[in-house]
This record gives sequence, structure tokens and C-alpha cells, in this order.
Amino acid sequence: MKVLVLGNDGRAHALVWKLFADSQADALCGPGNGGTSQLAPQVDIDAENAVEIARWAFSEQVDLIIPASSAPLYAGLVDEVVSMHIGVCGPPQRSTRIEQSRCYAKDLLLRYKLPTTHGRCCADLATAEKYLASQQLPMVIKADRAAADDGIYHDRYAALEALQRIFAAHPLEGDGAGVVIEEFLPGVQISFSVITDGSAVIPLLPTRIYDRLDEGDQGPLVSGMGAYTTASAYARKLAEYLCHQVMQPLVKALQHEQLPYWGVLGIDCVITDKGPRITALRCSLRDLEAQVVLPRLEDDVLPLLEAAITRRLDKLPPLRWRDEASVGIGLVAQGYPHHFAVGGPVEGLTELDEGVLVFHSQTHNSAGMRYSIDHRHSSNPLAALLMGAGERDRSTITTTGGHVLTVAALAATLNGARGRALLNAERVTFPGRYFRGDIGQHETM
Repeated sequence: MKVLVLGNDGRAHALVWKLFADSQADALCGPGNGGTSQLAPQVDIDAENAVEIARWAFSEQVDLIIPASSAPLYAGLVDEVVSMHIGVCGPPQRSTRIEQSRCYAKDLLLRYKLPTTHGRCCADLATAEKYLASQQLPMVIKADRAAADDGIYHDRYAALEALQRIFAAHPLEGDGAGVVIEEFLPGVQISFSVITDGSAVIPLLPTRIYDRLDEGDQGPLVSGMGAYTTASAYARKLAEYLCHQVMQPLVKALQHEQLPYWGVLGIDCVITDKGPRITALRCSLRDLEAQVVLPRLEDDVLPLLEAAITRRLDKLPPLRWRDEASVGIGLVAQGYPHHFAVGGPVEGLTELDEGVLVFHSQTHNSAGMRYSIDHRHSSNPLAALLMGAGERDRSTITTTGGHVLTVAALAATLNGARGRALLNAERVTFPGRYFRGDIGQHETM
């Protein structure tokens, strides 16, 4: 089966890596990165141009498209290929509003009494200012669409300024206007995703996410700093609770809203003393979630995604998972997420221990595979690539952004996986390399 993975971050690399071990999958990746180009031919394509993707996939007889992020789904990819008999692992454009519009997501959670933080959506500045004045600080303010002013506010004047900036950027109602104002809940950040066909639900693994730049969960909110999963009894119970008490009711809510849905459905939540509280909905795996969840999955992912598209999930047996913990440590460039150097060489990738994985996010490989119609995969160096050591020339891997790559390791215990990940993260170098040393230090899940 010819499969096109859309994306250029660590999620795309993790998906290509998983498909590479499946003899039924003939994988391509577009636009890809320095890591995906070692496993599958890269396609020079804009992952957010649904028309271009649809035409190219049809002309090249692609059977299945797997978006690594939600961006191609936002752009209406499913709607473009609906008459071309090409499967897409993800919902149509109108259903992506659960992630694309935070106001819609908040209203949906409140309307169906799903566990979420106390707060509300405000459609205009006057209402937002009045609501903010009635609430205790700190509060979280999120634009309807992602914005630089999203954040946690401890100062009321700064919060009012943020509201004014957000509404000034979207003055017209219906054009991304609106904000979500909700209470700030300190606690463990968890991402949890399921595969659904719109009716049946198959759970993946709850993932502890680190979204602060500095150790001790200090510094600015950023993506890609670290994550882990465990095989503990608590993690299993948490997955069961989230699946039955949150995800299944959420799928029913989408049915009631007449929003067709298949593929990955995810939540971000905070674990509080009153239980999980949802902070966001997703139409794809979260960055870092994919890099620590997929290595623990013993089954091939292709049959799972095919069953989601063809509405046959209820025919599949339960997924099999490696009885181990997984830890992923994000390696970023100094100055991330604002100002950082690019173009520096990535060294040390051939020095990693056997079984330790490296998932690239923002890298380029000048010796990587490029797609051509008569390309064949027989020359792929599988054994070396599975160890993250597929570089034929270490100097060909260079950085293209601030979140460079993720080092992922598995072991029988969380401490063991953390130790392996840290040891190997030290061996990978590039100009200004930085990573958090406390990922997985305290087991909270």
C-alpha cells in the first residue's frame, strides 16, 4: 500500500519510522525532514495545500494519506480527495473546528458536561473585560485561534492588555474573534489520544507532557521539551478512566453535533485533586506524544488506521503494548523559541546505544532520499536506522529550526528509560544545544 505521511516534525518522523517496519506499507513523506529522508523518499509538497496534495496523490496512485499534524485537515484535505478514492486518516474540514476554534471546543465541553476547567468563551471585548473582572487571578487567556498573547496572567492590567491585542487582531466577529478565559489549574499536564471511527474507540497511552522551557517547569510555555509514558497500574487506570468517562462521551457528542469523525482524537488535560480537567481538543497526536507512544506499540499501525477509515475498529483485537516505560527528551537550540541559529551540523548520531531512537523535527539531510516514480526501498539501511544511526555522512545533518530533535529510550522502569535517554542526549551535539535534565525525574503517572 502506498502511504503518504504529511508533515516535517517529530510526529512525521515517528509515523514514518513505525510504517517502515511494516512490510505492507510503501511510505513516502512530504515535505519531511532530515530524519524522515533516511527512511522514506521525500516529496516536495506543501502540507497545508489541500488542492496540491490531492492532485499529486491521485496522479501518483497514493492509497492512504496520514497527516502528522492537523494542518492538512484544517485546509480541507478530506473534502478535496473525497471523490478520488484516497483514504485520509482524519476528519473533514468542518469537524476540525474542535481544535481550530478554542471557543467552539470550550462551548462543546461545557454543553455536554465533559470535565473541563471553569471558564467561558467571550465573543467581544466588552464581555471579556467584564468576565475577567469577576474572576480571581491567575487566569488563562486563549485566543479563539492560536496567538502570541495566549498565556497565564497573574496581573490584571497585563490580562486586559492581552484582551485588547487579541480583539484588535480580529476585529470582525466570525473571523477568529473571541477568547476563552478560564481558571489556571496547576498540576500534571497529560495528553491522551484514541483512534476512533466515529463510533468505536481504541485508546493509546496517557502521556506526561513537559511544556516549559526550563527545569522545574519554569520559563516560557513551549512545545517539545519532553514527555514520558509508563506501564504502571496508575497509568493503566488513568487510560481506562479517560477512555470510558471522557473519550467515549466526546465521540457521542460529536455524533450529536453531526460532525463526522475518524482518525486520531486527542485531549490535553490537567490532573487535579478532583480528577482530569480538559484544556484542549486535538485532531492529531501531539508533538512528543507520538515519539514516546509509537515505540511502545507492538502492533503495526497501518491496519489500525485503515480500520478507522473503513469503520471496522470494533473488529480489531486490543492493542498490544511493550511492558516498558518510554522517555523522550527534546533537544533545542539556545534561544528557542524566539531567536536561534540554524544551519549548524548535528553530530553524535552514530554514537547512540542500540535501541535508542532519535526523531528529527527541524533538520535537513543533504544526502536524503528524494521521491521519483521508479524509486525502490530495497537499499534502506533498516538496522542502522532503527538505532538512530542511519547517517551515511554525519556532516549532512544540519539544523533548520529551534526544536531540532527528540532522543527517545525505553526501559523496564521510568528511571531506567530516563537514564538511557539522558546519557544518549549528551552524545548528540549541535551549536547551542540545550535540553531539560529533569524529564521523568519524578514519576507522577
